[in-house]
Amino acid sequence: MTIVITLCISFVVFALIIWGLMHMRTPRFRMERAQFRQGLEDVIAGQADDNEWRVLTGYPMRHDPPLEALRLACLKIEEEEYTGKMPYLFSDRGLEKLREVRERLLALPPQD
Repeated sequence: MTIVITLCISFVVFALIIWGLMHMRTPRFRMERAQFRQGLEDVIAGQADDNEWRVLTGYPMRHDPPLEALRLACLKIEEEEYTGKMPYLFSDRGLEKLREVRERLLALPPQD
C-alpha cells in the first residue's frame, strides 16, 4: 500500500512540475522610449561605457517600430563612427549624428 501512495504522490508532483514548465513564459527585455532616450543621452554626455551601448542597441524593439528604426540608425552610426574610447565612445561626427537621432526620438508622437 505504501508503494501505491508513493507512486501516486510522485505522479502528482511530476505532473505539477510539467504543468508549471508548460505555462512559464520566457523572460523578455523590453526597452521603452524613455529608457532609450536616457541611454542615448548618457552616450552623448560621455557617461556610458561599451556595455551600456550594447544594451541600448543590442535588442530588437519589435514592440515599437519607430524606436526600432532609431536603434538601426544607431547601429549604422556605430559602424562608421564608433571609437570605443572612454569617455566618449564615438567621434565628434558620430556624437553629432547621435544628437540627431535623439532629436528624431523626441519628435516621435507619444505611444498608444
